[in-house]
Amino acid sequence: MSKKQKIYPWLMIVTTGLLCGVVSGVFTQVMGLFLTPLANSIGGGKLGSVSYYYTVLILATAVGTTLVGKFIHKVNVSLILLGAIVVTAASTWLFSMANNVMAFYVLAAVVGICCGFSGYVVQGVVINNWFVKRKNFAFTAGAFFNTIFLAIITPVASQIIQSNGWRRAFIILAIIMLVVGVPCSLFTKVEPAKLNLLPYGVSSQAELDQVNNNSEVEESSNSSTGKVLLSVSFVLVLIFFCFNEFAGNMTSLWPSFAEGVGFGANVGGLIATIITVADLIMTPLFGVTSDHFGGRKALPWWLFLTILAPVLMIIANQTRLIPLALIAAVPADAISVIMGSGEQIFAKDILGKDFDAGYSYASSITYVVSAFATPVLSNIADATHNWNIVVGIVAICEVIVLFAVIIGEKRADKLAK
Repeated sequence: MSKKQKIYPWLMIVTTGLLCGVVSGVFTQVMGLFLTPLANSIGGGKLGSVSYYYTVLILATAVGTTLVGKFIHKVNVSLILLGAIVVTAASTWLFSMANNVMAFYVLAAVVGICCGFSGYVVQGVVINNWFVKRKNFAFTAGAFFNTIFLAIITPVASQIIQSNGWRRAFIILAIIMLVVGVPCSLFTKVEPAKLNLLPYGVSSQAELDQVNNNSEVEESSNSSTGKVLLSVSFVLVLIFFCFNEFAGNMTSLWPSFAEGVGFGANVGGLIATIITVADLIMTPLFGVTSDHFGGRKALPWWLFLTILAPVLMIIANQTRLIPLALIAAVPADAISVIMGSGEQIFAKDILGKDFDAGYSYASSITYVVSAFATPVLSNIADATHNWNIVVGIVAICEVIVLFAVIIGEKRADKLAK
């Protein structure tokens, strides 16, 4: 086995993980640190006016994802990734000069398309092509590099905003994107055949052909799309996805929550940092528990954490206990964990052989819901001036998700047959 064959599959984990962090991670998670300063500067003091950024971003990401999915195997992906990084960095620099919300929205559309071209879908395709064995580990490891990058950049961005203002922070982020993103994009290849290599886990082309043939047989056994969409199992999956994704958008608003209740911007930045660091522990812990106990037994306990976090935040606000808010940031990360692999596990358990079609359609519908979640929550905060109501809605959403899991758990054996 050549040295290149040994190294390159693992290099793909690093490059795609960092690309997700430097583009999608920055414009979904780190952007939460900018919302309140932007609202005060160009949004007329209204958080809701700038939070529609997330609506534009997510819808544009969906467009970018659709486009890249059609030709990812037909073009030089390294050049596509490089172009996305350069355009994103340029747009980030232009963010620093924005003087009104309309310019902010236009730039959100541009970076959203770039997120689709260089984000999680591309990562999934690349890792899926480069690994036959240890594929689940590879997906998790890719998420780790994304999380590690965000764990570093989140407190750095928070400090820069506090010390130098949001405009300079955008300029520095643009430079970081180029430094990290350009080399990662040039190294990333969509499949090992582009370099005359084999995926990790096979030793010959004949062995790889056999694996591909087996996959085609499995895919051909799926039920018709109509049957899947009309099933109770699909409805439960859709409820799980939509309510969990809606609640999950609160992750970007925790800094605004901290400022809105009077804890201050530093506490908001610290909450965001704690959530990011906690993800380094929570993600593998979720994987271990769901593997050992099964998703049907593990998910309810993890959903308990997603309900506990907003309850603790409300108590922290009422009692003015900042340390309690920081403690609550740890279980708050469970919402993000469930948004990823938790959704996949539940869909696989309850849909069984219809997973491919059901998961795809549920994800598409959830995109629309998620696109409007942040502005809805932000406008509720603006209208009521009561963040406890907003956080309470998050808790209610996760309770509904828990009931979907309980019902699905009772039906899973029957629905999977």
